[in-house]
Amino acid sequence: MRMGRTGWVLSGIGLVIVVIFAVRIIQLMADEEPSPTVDEIRESSGMPVVVVDVERGNLETWRRFSGTVTGEREAVIRARSDDEIREIRVRVGDRVQAGQMIVRQAGQGSDARVRQAEASVRQAERNVERLRPLWEAGALSDQDWEDANTQLELAQADLEAVAEVQGGVAPIAGIVSEVPARVGSIPAAGDPLVRVVDDSSYRIPLQMSERQAGEIDRGMRAEVSGVGTAGEVDRVAIQASALTRLVEVEVRFPGTASLRPGTFVNVGILVAETEDTILVPDRAIRDGGVWVLLDDDTVEFREVEIGLRNDEMVEILSGLDEGEVVVVEGASLLSDGALVQVVD
Repeated sequence: MRMGRTGWVLSGIGLVIVVIFAVRIIQLMADEEPSPTVDEIRESSGMPVVVVDVERGNLETWRRFSGTVTGEREAVIRARSDDEIREIRVRVGDRVQAGQMIVRQAGQGSDARVRQAEASVRQAERNVERLRPLWEAGALSDQDWEDANTQLELAQADLEAVAEVQGGVAPIAGIVSEVPARVGSIPAAGDPLVRVVDDSSYRIPLQMSERQAGEIDRGMRAEVSGVGTAGEVDRVAIQASALTRLVEVEVRFPGTASLRPGTFVNVGILVAETEDTILVPDRAIRDGGVWVLLDDDTVEFREVEIGLRNDEMVEILSGLDEGEVVVVEGASLLSDGALVQVVD
């Protein structure tokens, strides 16, 4: 009798398990409701977009080029003979004045010529001093006195000429930018010894295409990256180089600018600017127009008239008003009247 009751209990438990499995199988076999498509999600919640407000402001358009800094003028002191370099009186960065002796050459032959010229000067000076009392007393003719002084002037000029062959004199005032000569070396005549740069102002020649040069005029503002002082365009070549087909444009900066001759720098030239105009980011422009966000969170495509532009911003001459909102990201799949969702 106990075994019968136990069997009924086990049978009931088994029946319950069978019913549970049956219900689960029926649920699994039932048709599942399909998940919404991407288009349906977009239609219900809107296309995600990034927007910006249309504002008024100033716009500048710069063109960027590269060039090497040079001085207003440059001068190279060259060897006048093959005599040994005996003395160099300057170093790179020193300031020199026009006419200042900055390097000296000497050799046996030139030393002998200098001594000979110095002896001729001393002899001419003694002769003038010997004749002076006679001329002052009237015992010497004016012609003889003039001849004595002329001989002294000629001797002094000859000494200066010989000394000039030995010494290198700065032809301009400025900064020593290079000293290729070395004390003890024996250069060939014409070899560069010292380079001097006139730093009263700096010039930077720029090479550009004919189309780029067509935007440039004399007097346009110029800036060197990293240098606060402004310069200006000083020269625009009237024809391109026959070799490179490029046009040379030269910009000029004051000597107070933090520039170093011989360095390679980036130069910007302001080719156009406008003030208090409607502006939008360049990435908002698509096919000559913009997508405008409306009050009901839908968008419409609006053609606009574009004016000045640079790498970041665009001037809008007509088609938009200040305060309107335009799409800058997410516009590739938009259509007129599409619902959008603004995201940060």
